[in-house]
Order: sequence, then structure tokens, then C-alpha cells
Amino acid sequence: MSGVNADLFRRLTAALHQAGCGQPTLVIDKQALDHNVAALNTVTARGFDYRIVAKSLPSPGLIRYLMEKTGTNRLMSFHLPFILEAARHFPDSDILLGKPMPVVAANRFYDRLGTQAGRFDPARQLQWLIDSEDRLREYAALADQLGCHMRISLEIDIGLHRGGFRDMAAFRRSLEFIQGHERLTLSGLMGYDAHVSKIPGFLGGLDKAFTAAAEDYARHVDLVREVFGEAATDAMVFNTGGSTTYPLYQTPAPANELSTASALVKPTDFDVPTLAHHQPAAFIATPVLKTVEAPEIPMAPRLSAVLRKIGVMPHKACFIYGGNWLAQPVWPAGAHCSKTFGHSSNQEMYDLPKDATVFVNDFLFFRPAQSEAVFLQFGDIALVDGDTVREWWPVFDAGHV
Repeated sequence: MSGVNADLFRRLTAALHQAGCGQPTLVIDKQALDHNVAALNTVTARGFDYRIVAKSLPSPGLIRYLMEKTGTNRLMSFHLPFILEAARHFPDSDILLGKPMPVVAANRFYDRLGTQAGRFDPARQLQWLIDSEDRLREYAALADQLGCHMRISLEIDIGLHRGGFRDMAAFRRSLEFIQGHERLTLSGLMGYDAHVSKIPGFLGGLDKAFTAAAEDYARHVDLVREVFGEAATDAMVFNTGGSTTYPLYQTPAPANELSTASALVKPTDFDVPTLAHHQPAAFIATPVLKTVEAPEIPMAPRLSAVLRKIGVMPHKACFIYGGNWLAQPVWPAGAHCSKTFGHSSNQEMYDLPKDATVFVNDFLFFRPAQSEAVFLQFGDIALVDGDTVREWWPVFDAGHV
């Protein structure tokens, strides 16, 4: 596994022991995080604005740290409670929705905003994402009902085919509808390109997909210029990119803004060639509760001995605090979930190599497969700098609003 080694886990273990940590904990290694941020800044320095994808790093402290390191106040949000949290924690931010919200959720946002947002002004600082003519009309009706002004970003399909405007006639009608509505303003476009890094060679591969996506985006921008005029587009946000594709962008045209976040902590789902220069920065550390020599299948000691001899059962195992996460064990090397006991969210058993040195109160370390769901499962995030926990970062409240 690239970028992680025994010294790293010794450092993390020392930091967690010093901090008195005795439960499953989401850990971020500051050195790796800073390395990844530096890689991102190299790309955005080519002329792009940068937007933090808040769902992938759902912690105000972590987001604030990245804002300072990247010089941005731009966020992308995907969940109604998180929009409200972001408005409260970052009242000077600019928030772009990363997916279209049901109009009832938008209505709920305005209902709750008055008691939570302080100086955050959605008419200036929030961009609703619209993916169809029907949804556009729903939002226009809501704006009229509430007597509020809305900034609208249109989602365009640049090859992913997950939704958004694909038919250029419908796209033109929507542009003209916004232009003619007194409560709506076109703030820009959003085109997600996650498919680009996954196109196999027999379909043209990454290069062909990237070029096609850029051409699709350019057609939409050209139509925006035709309808609204060249000068109007100077202030618009043309957002694209993602964690697996952001390094591919060389010049800020047709898109002028890149979004990414998972790449900065690099879960296992992002072990892809375009991020080979990034380092894993996020880990789950969980205490070892029990160690077992010569583990046995219940009621079958002789069978267990035979299975150990032929390598089906391990000579050593341990039970951990919790388990069954969307994650893979990485330390001690060679640890894997026991096929004998299977998964458990309470005390999961892990088979260990015969030469593994693991004791009660040590930690088993995992790499999460993704960040957006996993980061919310462990309470405060531990930021480890060297062999010390420097900060504890609370996560967003994902509750119903």
C-alpha cells in the first residue's frame, strides 16, 4: 500500500495512547494531508478557483483548516442539514449545491435559515443546482411564493449521464426562462466528470473521455454566452472536476472552478493512477480488546487444529472494539476479517499473521473506502501531527431538520 509504513502506525499509536484514546477513532495524519493539499494547490495555481466538497470532509474544523491552506471560501454541499451547518459555521462562504434538492427541501432551508444562519445571505451566497426544466419551474414558483431571490446553477451532462441538461434545446429554454424571471439569476454551470477516469481503453480511455467532456462543457458555455452575453459570463462559476480528475486540468477554460475533497484524505476508493502522487491521510484506529492464540471453531478443537495445519485457520487472532466498517485493515500488515466468525459491529475478529506482535490495548488500523459516510461514524476526528494529537475536530450533525 503506497504511502504508509510501520513508522506511520507507530506514530499514530503513540499519539492515541498519549491522548488517552480508548474507542474507535477517525484519525487524520497532518503530514499526509498537507502533502495532498500542496498537490492540489499546484493545480489550482494554473488559474482555477477551488471549491471544497463538504460532504466528503464533513467537519467544520477540517473545512476551516483547508480554507486557510487553499485560500478559498467556496463550499459544495449535498445535504440539507449540512447546508445549514455550513451557513452557521462559515457565514462568509459561497455554497454551491452538488445535487438538485427536492423543492420541499429548499423550502425547509428557508424556513430554518432565519433562526440559524446569522449574517449568511442566500440571495448572494447560495447557488441552487437545477437539473431540468420542471425543477426550474418549481424553484421559480418557490421564489415567487417566498418573495426571495435565488441564484441558479444549471447541472449539465458532460458524459456521466447521471442527469442534468443534455438536450441543448431544453438548455436554451431554461437559460431564457431564468433571463426572463425577476427573482432568478444564473450563477453558472456545474458539470461532473467522474466517468472520465473510469473509461476503459477499448472505449477510448481517459484522454478521449476527458476531451469529449471538455467539448461538451464548452458547447454549454457558448450557449450561455449567446443568451446572456460575453460580459455576463465573466462573473459566472463554471464548475467541474472531482477527486479522480482534478489533476488533469491544465487551463481554466471552459471550466474555471474545480471541486475536490476525497483526494485530500485518499480513501481506498481513490487509489487510482491520477492520484498516485497523493498519500493516504485518513485512518480508523480501534483498540484491540482480546488476543487469541490458536483460535478454535466452537465445539471443534480437533478440526480447528487440522485447519490451522493446512492454513485455513490462523495461528493468531484478535477481537477489536467495534468493526464492520466500510474500510480495509492495513495494520498490522496481513490482518484480515475472520471467515470463521464473520463480520460484527460489536467485537469483530481479525486473523493475524503468525509473526504479528499484537497486544491488548494496541490499535488495529483501517483505511476507509470513502470519507463522506465513514467520517460521521466516530465522533470527533483526531488530527495527528507527528506523534501528537494536535486537535479534535467535531463532525457535522447529520440529523433531520
